Formats: sequence, C-alpha cells, structure tokens
Amino acid sequence: MVVSPAGMAKRGNDRTDAQKAAASRNLLHQPAPVAPGADGDDEPAASSAARPSRNGFMCKAARAKAKTLIDTMIFLSELPEAKRQTLNEVLGYKQQACYLTFVTLTLPFAQLRNAAGEHDDEHAKRKLLRPMIERLKHRFGVQAFIWVSEPQEQGNIHFHLLIDKYINNTKNSEKESESQLLTKAWNSILGKHGYISAYAAAQRARHANGFAYDSNQHQLVESFDEATGRYITTTQEVSYVDQVEAYAYGEATNWQNPNTVDIHRLQSQNNIKGYICKYMTKNDGTDTSRRKISGNVWGSADLLREVKAYKEEFSDEIRGSLLNMSAAVPNSLRVSVVTPHGTISLQEYEDSDMAGQVPVLATLYTYPQKLFWRFAPAGFKQRFTNYYRDAFRRIYTPGQPASASVRPPAGERAPALVAALCPA
Repeated sequence: MVVSPAGMAKRGNDRTDAQKAAASRNLLHQPAPVAPGADGDDEPAASSAARPSRNGFMCKAARAKAKTLIDTMIFLSELPEAKRQTLNEVLGYKQQACYLTFVTLTLPFAQLRNAAGEHDDEHAKRKLLRPMIERLKHRFGVQAFIWVSEPQEQGNIHFHLLIDKYINNTKNSEKESESQLLTKAWNSILGKHGYISAYAAAQRARHANGFAYDSNQHQLVESFDEATGRYITTTQEVSYVDQVEAYAYGEATNWQNPNTVDIHRLQSQNNIKGYICKYMTKNDGTDTSRRKISGNVWGSADLLREVKAYKEEFSDEIRGSLLNMSAAVPNSLRVSVVTPHGTISLQEYEDSDMAGQVPVLATLYTYPQKLFWRFAPAGFKQRFTNYYRDAFRRIYTPGQPASASVRPPAGERAPALVAALCPA
C-alpha cells in the first residue's frame, strides 16, 4: 500500500487521547539491514545457550530471535573492519575477523538412545556439540556463532552452525596432518562416544570381501529455491564412482575419518540473509514426518546475544524516507495497525467500524530491507553503522575506543505517531 503524506497527517490528527498516549511510548525497531552498497549446568555450551525453544522445534518467537542474530552477524561481516586478517597460529594461516561460514555436523552411525529408548538428544548436545563449540572457539578462532539442531529423515540429530570464521577443511594428500582439520576435530569427539568404532565395524562388515557396491545407497540433497523461498529436498543415488572413492578413502584411513562435516563459505552467496534464515529456521514443526528434538533446539554465543537490534525513535526524517521509497517503488511499503484485537492492514482498519473506536497500539511498516537502505537518511545510516561498529569492537577488538555517539541529534524526537519498521 502506498502511504501519502496527507494520509499520515490525517491519521495523526484524528487519533484519540488513548492512541496518542500509546504512540508516544513506542520506538522504531530496525533490525540490521544490509550494508550500504551491498546487493538471520548441562545445556550445550552454557556459554552458548540462548534461552531457546524447548517444544521440539523452532516456534515463531524463536525463529524471530534467531533471525535477529543472523541479521547481526551479516551486518558485522560487511563492515570494513571485518576484512582485517590476523594469523591463527594453531592453523598456520590468516583468517578474516568476521567471515560467514555455514557448517553442518552429522553422525556417521545410528544415534545413541536414552533409557526410554528415545534418541538421546541431550547427550548429543552436551557431550558432542558442546565440546565441538569449545574447539571452534579455542582452536579455530570462532567468536560469534549460532547453532540449530534438527532431526534427519532417519531420526539422527544433526547440527547447523553459522560461524564467523572460514576454516579450510579440504583434503590434503601431501600433508595429512593439515587435511580436513574440522572433520577430524568432530570425529575425535564422536570417537569418544563409540560412533566411529561402530561406523568402522559396519563398513568392514559390508566390505569384508572387498568393495561392495550398493545400488540402493542414496543421499538427501537440500537446495534453496530463491524464487519460492523454500528448501527443496531431493533423494539422489550415490554413484558407483563416488562409492569407490569413499571405499578407497575409508580403507586408507582405517575407516576412522567418515565424512561427517559439510562446510560452505557464504560471502559469495546471493541473498545471504534469505539463504541462512530459511535454512537455519526451517525446523518449524510443519514437517510432521520428522520427530521433535528433545530440549534446546538452538543457541548462540553470549557475545553475539548481547548485541541488541539497533533502535531509535521514529522521526519525521525516517517517515519521509519511507514515503520517498513508497513513491519511487509502488507497493513496496505495507502498513498494518496493531489493536487489542489483533493486527490488520491499515486499509481494513480505516474501512471498518473500528476506526476511531478501537485504539491503535502500534503502526507497522513492512518493507524490503535493501530497498529501505537506499532511501534511509544519511544520519540514520551513520548512527546505525556506528552502533554495529561498537558491537564489532566489543566482540573482536575489546579495549579500542568507542565510535562517536549513535544517539539521534537533539530535537529529532518522534511525533505523536507510533511506528515500528519491520524489514520483510
């Protein structure tokens, strides 16, 4: 819906005292947009528990929290400071301060069961994920991260992690000591709990008389469809050549290093936010064919969770930017009102008997995130950037002086119009 200046002024003048009082209490809430010029006791890591969902999947509120943290990581990674490199003496190569990388950790054998005969998710998070997070932090240089747990089709738990460091996990035929370091770290943890020995025994039994081709061996492949914003899961046959290569590698490593880690660098991805958010929050409970996860479903680093979404009061300057955006790109701005009875579109509210009778608690402006950044006031952009630069400093370079004040200049207070900006 296109909002005209006259229309907004009229609504402001027609408000009841209750509406004006509600309006004065509300603030602009603007989660991190894309950077200018750019085209989500025993709990796993006590230092990484994020008061997450415990209902077996990611509820709407949990997905919203996770997306806010993903937004924060994306914006931090696009700051100029994020490109600075420092030597990781343990790994022997330089790493960027903040380079988004997506990691998936899987189990090579059937998941352990608890006394009730159910998948022991608490054990997996406490004894497997937690030690891995500690290794990521202390050996691989990771400082900011988000993790999400999800059941695979066969029931095994697996973990998706968004981390702030790129880690070279490729095979190195010349230097085995430098080959697949991340996979080896995860497998060493799995080995302490019987997963590697069980996997090795199963593979040796299968290939007791030499290589045994399995024509029924398949793998699930998930891909993100940007057109629909959904993940598509397909089943693909594991080819004869791939099985031969896996057999040769298994024999060479005595079946001690199964392929349990998948890693992707994300800096070159199109629609990074959409890719990460859709993937990491897709366990929303709608797939009833998969079991629920026991206990915490997701979590994040304490340092990351301490970075709150940037907020400032809704000003005439920002309202003007929204109107300019709406005029330049029709239908880019959707306006809704929050009432004690629920949220409806502004048009529905004005066309109904509620107008003037039911108080408006908030006005929501929903818009494409990147598009708003093109029209946002320069002062807002600077304050926003300074806010996240200070957050970057607290995480990556503590002790450095803070940026200039991020507060809006005096006199830029919000008019008697409640609004919250909600990037689409």
